[in-house]
Amino acid sequence: MKKLILLSFFLGAFLTSNAQPVLSFQKTYGGTLHEYILKTIPTADGGFAFTGYTESSDGDLTVNKGGSDLWVGKANAAGTIEWSKSFGGTADEEGFDLVQLSGGGYIVCGWTDSGDGDVTGHHGTSNSDLWVLRLSANGTLLDNECFGGTSDDEADAIRLASANLMFVAGTSYSTDGDVSGSHGNYNPEVWVIKIDTSLNLLGQKCVGGTEYEEAMDLVVTADGGCAVVGRSYSADGDVTGYHAGSDLLIAKLSSTLSVEWAKCYGGSETEEGNSIVQLADQSYVVLGYTSTHNNGDVTGHHGSQGSDDFWLLKIASNGTLNSAACYGGSGDDQANGLTSCLDGGFTMCGLTNSTDGDVSGFHAAFFEPDIWVAKVNAAGALLWQRCCGGTGQDESFRVYEESNNVYVVCGFTYSADYDVTGWKGDADGWILKVTGSAGFSDNSETSSISFSPNPASSVIYLNDNAVDYLRISDISGATIVERSHPENAFMLPELSSGIYILELGKEGQRSRHQLAIVKH
Repeated sequence: MKKLILLSFFLGAFLTSNAQPVLSFQKTYGGTLHEYILKTIPTADGGFAFTGYTESSDGDLTVNKGGSDLWVGKANAAGTIEWSKSFGGTADEEGFDLVQLSGGGYIVCGWTDSGDGDVTGHHGTSNSDLWVLRLSANGTLLDNECFGGTSDDEADAIRLASANLMFVAGTSYSTDGDVSGSHGNYNPEVWVIKIDTSLNLLGQKCVGGTEYEEAMDLVVTADGGCAVVGRSYSADGDVTGYHAGSDLLIAKLSSTLSVEWAKCYGGSETEEGNSIVQLADQSYVVLGYTSTHNNGDVTGHHGSQGSDDFWLLKIASNGTLNSAACYGGSGDDQANGLTSCLDGGFTMCGLTNSTDGDVSGFHAAFFEPDIWVAKVNAAGALLWQRCCGGTGQDESFRVYEESNNVYVVCGFTYSADYDVTGWKGDADGWILKVTGSAGFSDNSETSSISFSPNPASSVIYLNDNAVDYLRISDISGATIVERSHPENAFMLPELSSGIYILELGKEGQRSRHQLAIVKH
């Protein structure tokens, strides 16, 4: 009996330890003043590029052109800066998103208040224009263009629709210049433009109603159009389904920028959408946050009314809400970045001030948030989570999957302790990699293909003579052994104690199991 208890304890311990994600890489970028990294993308050479803004002229920066500059950098696979450049004029600029072109160059979008320096064609006086830059592979400015009118306009997201066509989503207060079709009342609207890689304006569309709209993210859809996510206060114009406060807004546009539908999701308080992906069946998964305590479309909210939870929605291709789930604790948890994963799950990032509920490992004091990274499976079940940061303010904006279960997160940090090393002063741009567990569903109880014992030491016994495939991999998914038509008494290779993935197959069926190895 003591031996059985010991084996159960070991199995539980290995399951717990292997399920915990680790911070496998972190590096700060910037100088002694304020830097934020708002978007990071993988590059064709295995490294990454990023954009955001900077106030510094030291450290990783060589010049500041005035106020905050739009900042673009490129690092190699080890995270070492290859080039880092600031762009702008004597006023303020920020970069929000970028894409890499097939020839190795980049298109970057954001906004500018300047009419001098690197900026040409600015429309207003002291107002911002949506700003798009074309850079060479080494960061040289090749071209730039301002889009907008005489009020404030900005870009939040850019996506390639084809080799030479792009959608840009942002927010506009203007009713002149490049902007037409505004719904009025001097409130901002979602503004979507279509441009080519030579930065020519090919089309534009205002989306919204008579109240306030704002765009946060964009995805190119399978039909050649796009879907934009953000928030809305309107109950008229293009917008349907408004609840109260600000609602999460999704707008679907055709390839010619006609509005096909624009729908609100939320409850009685504040909702905002910050990231969107489209799945193979043309449905959408959307991430934002909600402060509604369980009314309207919101259920499972963790905190009191007014506190924020991560909010993950699954939306049909026609805009019908299929499901929505809250993640977080009793503090404020605000979600920004979402990526779909190779195993069918989703990884989210943002910030947290919680120390309970779904959140553990919080580093800082209240009002000094941590970056929060969490992964769910395809059904929305929470697989793992990690707080990243120190005792200062830490926030993240975007995440992508670099390789199986390795996630690259970008943001900023004011911390110089715990997870953060190399802090340069004030706020640094911060890029980190979180390596999680495999995140698969163990179907050992439902599959007709099973084995024993589990835990095992040197041999497992298959319960079916028709098993024609066996594969054992480690928790990261790397194959250790693979066999066709394995013996029913299968001798295990020399393995250390721990949790492994066992895949078994017969007649086109496949099952996956957690296999615990315990060495005596």
